[in-house]
Amino acid sequence: MIHTREQLWTTQSGLCALCGEPLPADRFALPHATLWKKLRPTVDHVRPKSKGGGDEIGNLRLVHAVCNRRKGDLWRP
Repeated sequence: MIHTREQLWTTQSGLCALCGEPLPADRFALPHATLWKKLRPTVDHVRPKSKGGGDEIGNLRLVHAVCNRRKGDLWRP
């Protein structure tokens, strides 16, 4: 998964795929642990697994944890 994260980071230029804001490189890039919990990069499935999506790289993207929670399992074909 580390290789996948690095690949996604490079492809997305370090930006959240949902909001377009920069993703922090590590937890030390933010002043507070609370911010890290909200803004840490998480791997999101474009088409959620619950809707038949898989783990192939084309169905994955990096997003902030808070953006991922807001999206939930929404998907529009």
